[in-house]
Amino acid sequence: MMSLRSSPDRINSRGFQLHTNLTTHRRDSTADDNGFGFLERMRAFQADSYDKSRKRNIRYSLATPRSGLSCINYFNQRIFTLGGLLIIAIFSCSSLLGQNRKLVKRIGFHQTNINDGLLRNNKKVLIGNDEMQMNSGGSSGNHTRRFRQVMQNEMTSKKYSIITGRNFDGESSSSISNANNNTSSFSQATEQNRYRIHHALNPFALLPGDLPGYTGWARPEQTLAGYFDIERSSHPGPIARDIPSSSTQQYTKYHSVVKSEDKFSLLITCNNDKILDSNRESLVEPPYLCPEEGGSLFYLRAYGPSVISGNIIDHHNRSYSVEMYPVDPGEYTVELVVTFSSPLNFDDLPINRAKSVAKTQSSLEYENEEEVEPGFEGYMVAGFPLLIWVDPLFPGKSSKQGSVDEKPLCNITQLTDSSPLSSLSKGHWQVIDHVARFSHQPLTPDESGVTLDGYRMGLNSVGVRMQYTFEDCELLRIRDIFDGMTNGTGHIIERCLDNLNYDRSNITNFSRHDFDIEKQNNGTVGLDLAIGRRVDSFNGIHIIFIGDSVMKLEMGFFTKLVTDPRSRSIFQGLKISFLETNGGIHATMANVTSKLNAILENEGNQSKKVILFNTGLHDVDILCSSIRSRSRGSKEEINDTKACVDLYREALEDLTRVIDAYPAQIKIFRSTTAGWQKYGNYGFSWPATSIQPLSRSPHVVHYFNEIAYSTIQKCCSTISIADGYWITLPRPDHTQTSDTNQIGKHLVHPGYEILSVFARRWLMTIICGLCSGVLAE
Repeated sequence: MMSLRSSPDRINSRGFQLHTNLTTHRRDSTADDNGFGFLERMRAFQADSYDKSRKRNIRYSLATPRSGLSCINYFNQRIFTLGGLLIIAIFSCSSLLGQNRKLVKRIGFHQTNINDGLLRNNKKVLIGNDEMQMNSGGSSGNHTRRFRQVMQNEMTSKKYSIITGRNFDGESSSSISNANNNTSSFSQATEQNRYRIHHALNPFALLPGDLPGYTGWARPEQTLAGYFDIERSSHPGPIARDIPSSSTQQYTKYHSVVKSEDKFSLLITCNNDKILDSNRESLVEPPYLCPEEGGSLFYLRAYGPSVISGNIIDHHNRSYSVEMYPVDPGEYTVELVVTFSSPLNFDDLPINRAKSVAKTQSSLEYENEEEVEPGFEGYMVAGFPLLIWVDPLFPGKSSKQGSVDEKPLCNITQLTDSSPLSSLSKGHWQVIDHVARFSHQPLTPDESGVTLDGYRMGLNSVGVRMQYTFEDCELLRIRDIFDGMTNGTGHIIERCLDNLNYDRSNITNFSRHDFDIEKQNNGTVGLDLAIGRRVDSFNGIHIIFIGDSVMKLEMGFFTKLVTDPRSRSIFQGLKISFLETNGGIHATMANVTSKLNAILENEGNQSKKVILFNTGLHDVDILCSSIRSRSRGSKEEINDTKACVDLYREALEDLTRVIDAYPAQIKIFRSTTAGWQKYGNYGFSWPATSIQPLSRSPHVVHYFNEIAYSTIQKCCSTISIADGYWITLPRPDHTQTSDTNQIGKHLVHPGYEILSVFARRWLMTIICGLCSGVLAE
């Protein structure tokens, strides 16, 4: 036990040491790739609007009280006779015209602001091979042209160097010269100019406060968040004497200036030296001692043109290194949050395992012992948030590849991982839309209302949409997947089957209707496709998903990608099965094994089999949580005398050995997603008297992922690993929501944008592994 400044008994229930004097491939792919189900409904809405437009081409709607041309509708609805009523109506319209209100004329989804001449034109939303043209013709107004010209000027002139201290050639800039005589001097470095430069790089870039932070969970008073000091930075901030005095205040707002793709790091140290008392008259000791061997846990996030996470390295001497790899140039808000100041050792979880061994009624008294575990804190570390500026790697480019159009399609090596940290620098979430920005184009059928789909897409909630971008390659877009259906070459999965020389005309497959009926009968999606009367002769591609409810959501999105929109059934020659691990792999191992054997017995080796699997969240929850002692005690498969990490390692070894020996062409384990994130989430009705325990945190999930990597790489050479953790960790703002925002699923189920990445990555790995020549076409 660590020494104290007072007696050893001054350690409270949270593990704090107390002092005696006082008592933790293209940027245009966004719409179709991130919200497949939502946009399907939008397509249906537009088709309905198109039918109605045959009778009336232009529908007028008011964003404000009636004004201007809206009197046409007013006449249609209110004027029934001529004479006196007509005179009254004309008088009424004349008075309304003087109100100088903005008229919004809608044509489909297109919006035109008549007063300022802004025409938001040529906005396309793509759904598979379907293209929705959201415009009404015409040309862009002067306002749009002026905006674009400003953006061009900002990107090409040396006015940019007022913020970075460098010009686009990478030269130091100690004085600022104006490249454009038609604009005011940028030596003044006003707030407006800095904003323009920031948004010239990405017009949707996030500003401080654009993403949620603390959202109301109950948290303990005890925390070390105020005890940390920033000791040093890998990229020291600008020095005032090196720049013109007129721009000093604006330039030095940035803590650091970083080059794109450089590793940005900070060293922070926990310090419990004496401080001035409240009266600033004498030195006193702070309430808590910093753990001499470290151990504090943090959440790191930076947002601006993109949203990224990073890695925290514990040096076990009260010092921690904070590391991240920003790519997109611009301004970033860096947040470092203390999640648990003095956590337990994960190997000690569950804390009450010995008390449920008897499996008697006495174990019930421990069922609600979550207060014994350290509680999630979520306080910002002292000195944060801080702002950094990221310079472009090359003039006008944001990465080594430059424009995303130059990136090749991802290969199997880029889509899988070799270590728990390898995906940290493989990609990032790029901000591609912000409702509160001038460049935003309306997407919802009625911008003045709200819908559940709009809330889930971010349009009616946080107001931000993003897409995941790999640094060195590009995922297939939904448009690419379906394009062949319009040019005669076929859907990408059809081309893959042809490449494998399967005769799809002789393959009997389930329709979507059969799929749904069997789901109801069996209670588990896809088991009907693995066994039964109609699959004995199947010789196509059989995709077997194994996992919990998160994997089921991935399968649902994946199924949309391989469903023929003409017949609403999965493409002939393809079969999808789902084997559940809800309750943890201990409880479901026997069922998974028997179903895999049944598939093999029915199909033999004539079909190409793909196994995509995960087990993690349910194992963490049931095996590690102090409030699940009764659940553990009721399962004979679980030896509750062991630590949860040891139980997980043993169960995963059993599962992976079975899959390693199974005759499947592709076998991929998806690392567990970052469940139970609190900081940065939103839309909760948090209980005010319950803490958020350590066992339900992404930190324990990451520890389980480290076990999974180690276990699989030691035993199973045929199994690859794909990331699920680092893709989800930066996105606590994007999880599954319902109309009542229940806490449970909201904390562990990812949202549309993440599911789209997972589903398209699964499809690409299958194509790469079975018929890579299709991608070359």
